[in-house]
Amino acid sequence: MEHALNPGLLETFLAVCERMSFTRAAEQRLLTQPAVSRQVRQLEQQLGVPLFEKLGKSVHLTDAGRALVPQAAELLGRMERIAESVRSFRGADRGRLRIGASTTPGYYVLPAILGEFHRENPGVELGYVVENTLTIEQRLIRNELDIGFVGARPTHGVLRSQPVMEDEIVCFCGPRHTLAGRHEIKSGDLQGELWVVRERGSATRQLFEQRFRRLGGKISRILELTSPEGIKALVGAGIGLAYLSAHGLGHEILDGRLHRVRISGLRLTRPIHVVRHADKHESPPMKALMELLTRLTKQPA
Repeated sequence: MEHALNPGLLETFLAVCERMSFTRAAEQRLLTQPAVSRQVRQLEQQLGVPLFEKLGKSVHLTDAGRALVPQAAELLGRMERIAESVRSFRGADRGRLRIGASTTPGYYVLPAILGEFHRENPGVELGYVVENTLTIEQRLIRNELDIGFVGARPTHGVLRSQPVMEDEIVCFCGPRHTLAGRHEIKSGDLQGELWVVRERGSATRQLFEQRFRRLGGKISRILELTSPEGIKALVGAGIGLAYLSAHGLGHEILDGRLHRVRISGLRLTRPIHVVRHADKHESPPMKALMELLTRLTKQPA
């Protein structure tokens, strides 16, 4: 086993790849910069190829380095899943649960569910991140998350999903917009409108734009934001139109701060999916969360 790859060297390699900086990778790994350089050189010597090259002050991956990135991430993820399968024997009242969610379930649905989970399982260490759907999928593949909640069926073959609840995407405008108060709008009536939209990688944006274009609608002017609260604030102030989950619009629609815009022929509903890696061992905390979801949503697990 003299030439077996050291997981620690692979972790350091991936840290450098993520930051494209030996200094920042050292901060992430709690090492000195010379230690990071030494570990990278050791990995390169074991593999017999350079993994990075320096152009001036910039660090870049070689072709060999780019080829190693997904393989290293997959190997480390697999090793962690093996360890988890053994740690799972500790029981549901201990351990950790790393949860990721796309924006809609992350901000508007899951907090109440996780609050109940924490009350029932106070000994479980919770980790929680909210990112767009594409990022959640990538982090599940790298085993940085145990379970994810997203607004679209996963695109990667190693991920498995099941629907747990329904969501509706609605179009809206501010109270002073010329469309406020109109009963129904044809897609053609929205030509030239400014749309305040989520960033690319958002399942909400992808679904709305696909269906809107099928009706003959065109979105030519956009303003991108990553925050749904920022989108609501701009639209409420009279800047353009937007579309978000009905879960995040209830209060603003009811009190008149935002107005729903009904587009003829367009009603968008979608399931919220719970997603995990196909090789992921279901730990007791994961099982406890799924049982809680079943009770709260009254849908089959």
